[in-house]
Amino acid sequence: MARNSRQSDTEVETQLALVASPFGDEPHQREREQATAWLLEHAERSYPVVLGRFDRGQAGEALVELLARFDREESIPRLERLLPGAEPPAWAAGQALARQSQPAAGEALRRALGHADPKVATVAADGLGARGDRADCTALVTHVTSTDARLRYHVVQAAGRLGCLARADLEALSREDADADVRALATRLLAEKP
Repeated sequence: MARNSRQSDTEVETQLALVASPFGDEPHQREREQATAWLLEHAERSYPVVLGRFDRGQAGEALVELLARFDREESIPRLERLLPGAEPPAWAAGQALARQSQPAAGEALRRALGHADPKVATVAADGLGARGDRADCTALVTHVTSTDARLRYHVVQAAGRLGCLARADLEALSREDADADVRALATRLLAEKP
C-alpha cells in the first residue's frame, strides 16, 4: 500500500511539473491542459498537494491558476494572502479570485480594494471587473476619486465594464480628472455607452 501512495504522489508531482512548464508552443500547451485536466479529475489526490505547496510559499502563477480551477472555498484565503505580494502572482491571484464561484471570493476582492497599497487595490479592481458582479459597483465607485492615478484608471475601467458609471460621471471624468489616461478612458467609455 505504501508503494501505491508513493506512486500516486509521483504522478501528482509529474502532472504539477507539466502544469508549471514555462514552454509555450502548441504541444506544450496541450500537455499543460491535459495535466490540468488530470489534476482536476484526481482532486482528492492533487488538491492537498497543491494546498501544501501554497502553504510552503511555492505559489507561482501556474499554481495560482490551477488552484482557481478547483473552485473550492479553502482556496480563497490562500489566494487573498497573495494579493499584497509580488505583482505577477498577485495579479494572477486577483484573477483567480474573480473566477471563484463562492461569495467569499468577492468579499476578499472588496477588502483588497480598500488596501492602503494602491498596487493591491489595483489588482482587486481588476479582479472585481473580471468577476462581473454589478453588486460590486458601490465598492468600485467609492474609489473613483482615489489620489492614485493608476488605481483610478483601473477602478474606472472595472466600473465601466460593469456599467456602474452614469453618463454624467463619465463626462465629468473625461473633462476633470487630473490624469490624461483616466480622461481618455472615460472618453472611450462614454463613446461606447448607449
